[in-house]
Amino acid sequence: MRGRRDEQAAVLALLEGIASTAGNVMLVEGEPGIGKTLLLGEAADLAAARGAAVASGRADELGRLTPLGPLLSALEESPAPMTVARNAFPDGPGLLLWLAEQVRTSLERRLGAGPLLVTLDDLQWADPATLMALRTLPSRLAERPVAWLLACRSTPARGDARRLFDLLEEEGATRTVLRPLDDGAVTEISTDILGAAPGKDLAALAAQAGGNPLLLSEYLTGLCEEGAVLVRDGVARLAETTPAGAELPLRVHTAVRRRLNELGTRTRYLLEATAVLGRSFSPAYAAEMLGETPAALLPALEEALAAGVLVTTPDELAFRHELLWRSVVEKVPQPVRRALRDQVERAARTRPARLTGGGDAETLTDLALLAWDEGRLSYGLDLAREAVEQPAGGRRRQQPRAVLASMLIDLWLLDEAEATTEIAAAEAGCEPAWAAEIPVLRARLHLASGRLGSAIEHAEAGLAAAGTLGAPLPASSALSVLGTASLRAGDLPGAIRYMERNLVGSARDLPPRTRLRSELVAGRINEARGGAAGGMSSLGGLYDALPRHTGALTSEPTAAAWLVRMAMATGQRHRADAVVDAAEGIAWRSPGLPNPSVAADHARGLREGDPEALGRAVAGHGDPWARGSAAEDLGVLLGADGCRDTAVENLKIALACYGAMGAVRDAARVRGRLRLLGERRRHWVRTAHPTSGWASLTGTEQAVCNLVSQGLTNRNAAEQMFISEHTVAFHLRQVFRKLGIHSRVELARLSAEEGAHQGHRAPR
Repeated sequence: MRGRRDEQAAVLALLEGIASTAGNVMLVEGEPGIGKTLLLGEAADLAAARGAAVASGRADELGRLTPLGPLLSALEESPAPMTVARNAFPDGPGLLLWLAEQVRTSLERRLGAGPLLVTLDDLQWADPATLMALRTLPSRLAERPVAWLLACRSTPARGDARRLFDLLEEEGATRTVLRPLDDGAVTEISTDILGAAPGKDLAALAAQAGGNPLLLSEYLTGLCEEGAVLVRDGVARLAETTPAGAELPLRVHTAVRRRLNELGTRTRYLLEATAVLGRSFSPAYAAEMLGETPAALLPALEEALAAGVLVTTPDELAFRHELLWRSVVEKVPQPVRRALRDQVERAARTRPARLTGGGDAETLTDLALLAWDEGRLSYGLDLAREAVEQPAGGRRRQQPRAVLASMLIDLWLLDEAEATTEIAAAEAGCEPAWAAEIPVLRARLHLASGRLGSAIEHAEAGLAAAGTLGAPLPASSALSVLGTASLRAGDLPGAIRYMERNLVGSARDLPPRTRLRSELVAGRINEARGGAAGGMSSLGGLYDALPRHTGALTSEPTAAAWLVRMAMATGQRHRADAVVDAAEGIAWRSPGLPNPSVAADHARGLREGDPEALGRAVAGHGDPWARGSAAEDLGVLLGADGCRDTAVENLKIALACYGAMGAVRDAARVRGRLRLLGERRRHWVRTAHPTSGWASLTGTEQAVCNLVSQGLTNRNAAEQMFISEHTVAFHLRQVFRKLGIHSRVELARLSAEEGAHQGHRAPR
């Protein structure tokens, strides 16, 4: 077994103490497919190798009708003699105890020949007689050389088997819960199955099993059987003829179907319908889509939770494993899938009409935010405009005009957003609870306009105000601005610090729209320090929330395109498809607003490698930074197709856009792309410099100094500046010479002193 060293040690301890009078019971729990049966089988092999007898049995769903079935099977006893004997024994409260006594007698006979290991699997389906016998037999046979290894599923419901485990644990039994495999064990199993180490594409697909050995094995074995894996140079990769978003192998569908067949028809229907909403969903939303009340869905939801198919998240329910969810979706016929999605859209369009019909400012604001989170931007904007027209009254959690300003910034309607923010600032004077919202809005406005230094200053002010007020929502928004601005300015260590603070706060008390936006920023920062795989490490919840929660896609014009880029880079085309579908859904539900359509073009152009769609995005983006991003994507695509001149032209557009926005890091990346195409551009201005001291440093030397003084190695600094490690070393030597120092420690000290003297030096 891979990744089960601690559990194997516990089994060895059980077998070594098989003749002891205490600690001779081990309880194993875990989700379906996690490896319980394999662990019991390995224990049986070890016991036999040590000369002990083994009695192995298991319960099944239909076997509940046979009293003591698992024990009789383990002891290789026929139920017929007991049935005859039982005919002479009257029914009554003592019947189960009598049956247990018959099994004890059989065990005594087996123990006469030497030590015995009894393994019983799937006890969640055991009949009452078996559970009653197991309640008493371990203690009654404690003086005999027998060990018990019992397994059942982990479920939220406290069934009879779980209650038995609780009682046995109180009496000294060892209890082990099998957790999902870690990344190392997943890689080892993948290598065993594939016959070579998995490449990035297969490693990303393996991660969809969520550390479940059965799903992992079925997935990779199925890919091999269907000819979807190619081994070359000791690395296993998806065959070129197999797209990353191809349908799952038949083996996976078969395994998932076996698991779903344990559920009732109504529960399976519910799972198929809700899977269309995305991997996670709101029970209330599902009930509305199905035309029922949440209470009516409760029995089916409880059954799915008890079976481990669904799990709870802070806000919603979710399919436990991505593979399981994908299998459910893929087995819903396409026409039915389209019909369900149409039903979702109809429900979304008709619900506000039923809920509003007027209302106070707070109600309208809540509905506006709900519509925004669902990607109905036109309707959300109308509701927000209506909310600010309502008379003020009572204490409100959020300022309606601040919400409207935030939506206008999302849409890059900056002139109206700035005017709305100033009115909101005047209104906030009479409501202290709103004090943190205004500097955060100003920070977002400055960020959108490329004034990174001002954005950081206002965001810091908003963060301080939010801390004083104990307001987590504006605090998270402020940290997102700080992380984004620092990243664009080339200050990766600073961006990481802000990200870590934000992730701590986003785990609680925040609505999905705010939490998912912070996860988007965290993904960008993680991608900057660890590549695409690093970026994807914090984005699972965001992808899984689509299409139910789309607020993160509207937080900035390039969000959808960037998420597509990450998914494609890690071989997860199905996630890229989900993002494009969500972006196009937002555009369709938001008539009259050009930005959503441009964002959808950008995302689709990346997914399909479509230069025309990317060209429309370059022409349509109003945000210069977003325009630069689309131009860079188009330049990369054209360069790969051999169209050097047009590639260079678009990369120059991207460079100009990034430069205008103060996006130092992005501009450096584009200069690196231009160098690869043989185009070298000077990015400094020749000025007279002193020969020593801080004022003598060139712009590049200052950038190197800033990164190295924050603890980055030459290699890390080179990656951030998109230059070679040797070039960083050269500039660092120049810095040391001009400053008259000889070590990084001295550089860090001088930088700190200079920073304190000059104040914040981020670009304005």
